[in-house]
Amino acid sequence: MATVIGVFAHPDDETFIAGGTFARLAAEGHRVVIACATRGEMGRRLGVPLRATRESLGALRERELRDACDALGVSRLVLLGYRDKEVEMVPEGEGVSRLAALFAEERPDAIITFHDPLGGHPDHAAIGRLATAAFARYRRTNDAARLFYLAWGDDLAAFRRYPQPAKALVEVDVRAYRKQKLLAFRAHRTQSELDGAIWGNEEKAIRRMRDREYFVLTQGPTLSRPGTLTD
Repeated sequence: MATVIGVFAHPDDETFIAGGTFARLAAEGHRVVIACATRGEMGRRLGVPLRATRESLGALRERELRDACDALGVSRLVLLGYRDKEVEMVPEGEGVSRLAALFAEERPDAIITFHDPLGGHPDHAAIGRLATAAFARYRRTNDAARLFYLAWGDDLAAFRRYPQPAKALVEVDVRAYRKQKLLAFRAHRTQSELDGAIWGNEEKAIRRMRDREYFVLTQGPTLSRPGTLTD
């Protein structure tokens, strides 16, 4: 069995973008570790109706993250404790060293993170940049490890405009794990309550979850077969 680490910026990143994949990996017996840079305390959504104040939002979103990780079957959650909207200000040496230490401890076979700059949000790009540098350090001791970037769809063209190599697109079928993903969406209540379809009929909400999630293999050995992160 493999160990897979997801490195993200905010609570809900792990669910909204790749929750089905993490649920599938966990169900198949792999160890899933999530590292989250912030508690999302500067998020604009405070719940519908209001569930938090600006002062209480960070603690509430941390609880939501823990519940979402439980729903997905995550084995370990690591909170890095950085300030929301300030990840780009984290000293590179510190951020890289902390992630490299986590990788050395967990010995992951695959790491999933955001692309810099295609992650969009400055915090996404910043944590992706730190994770990429930490992965390069980690590969000195584990040259079989692979690094994947989150992709929004099945088009590699945008990734090929940047220096990081886009070796292959991985499409993960998550149809059988949409209920776990829905439960994780609902765990992130402050962030998902505006979407009425998520909170309506459960069967309809499950069907609304995406069938597939996409990742770009950027560093590490070429995959032996398409559609897998761990082989």
